Amino acid sequence: MKKTIKFAKFDAELNTDICDAYANADLTLTLNLGFEQINPAAGAATGTYHDYNKAAKPSRKIIKWTDSSWATWKANFVATAQAYWNGKFWLLNDSGCFSYKVGATAFVPNIYCKCKITANAAGAAGVHHKIKVVRLDPTENWFGSNAKLYDSKDTNSVEKATDSAGNPVMQRAHVHEVGHLLGLGHVDIGKAHCPANSDTNLKPCYGVEDADMNSVMGSGMTLMVEHAQPWRTAIRSFAIEEAVQNTPMFANVFVPMSALFFNPTSVLASWPAKLRRTYPRTSIEAALGVEIISRVNRAA
Repeated sequence: MKKTIKFAKFDAELNTDICDAYANADLTLTLNLGFEQINPAAGAATGTYHDYNKAAKPSRKIIKWTDSSWATWKANFVATAQAYWNGKFWLLNDSGCFSYKVGATAFVPNIYCKCKITANAAGAAGVHHKIKVVRLDPTENWFGSNAKLYDSKDTNSVEKATDSAGNPVMQRAHVHEVGHLLGLGHVDIGKAHCPANSDTNLKPCYGVEDADMNSVMGSGMTLMVEHAQPWRTAIRSFAIEEAVQNTPMFANVFVPMSALFFNPTSVLASWPAKLRRTYPRTSIEAALGVEIISRVNRAA
């Protein structure tokens, strides 16, 4: 089965056709990004632009994009951001959904999390996020960017903070911003120093403890299992849809939420995330909660 569900932030495709005794299902989240150049006014070669596109903020020197610099920047953005987020998580299938057979043996696949990023014009059809991009003058070392406004140096690794031992915490801002586009918030949102109903862009929200500060959704580049949340959200939708379609009295018709009580596992499953490969399990192994982290000989 190859099936796509469209979400506001991304498209999600689940592919179970590749499943066998050793291969999990693939879940690919596709971000279709629409990029728009921000150039100096009136066709000038140089100009200025305000941090965060807010008139009250300082202005920075910018220069005009050329065709080659624009193409190079977009290609680098896509390649490096996609490489960071693609293929880093596995979701442990604790719902029993999407089962299949290899010979006489029933298997339950885990979910291999993939990410695909496409670069499009801002006005292209199917774009999930529109992003403006300024080309900074070489003399500028900082610009106030965000998830919808980037600068040409956001793909560079720069120091964003200092940990408790005085070590620099480095980050490539664009991978952090792609995390936001996927639906992730800053690492310390919800803690006492960063209430969810406050300004979650304040410095404490980027991490106070070293481990949080080094998170990619803080000021660093470290992945944490909680960063798999966009894939967990997507797979629950596929699992619920499968549960509904496998309920004969509701198949192929409008389904009220009450239908899910006939198969609650798809709703109650947590889909724990792992930062290591975990192989498909037999239905018995899955029921016992066994996790297979090394390739076993299924032919034996």
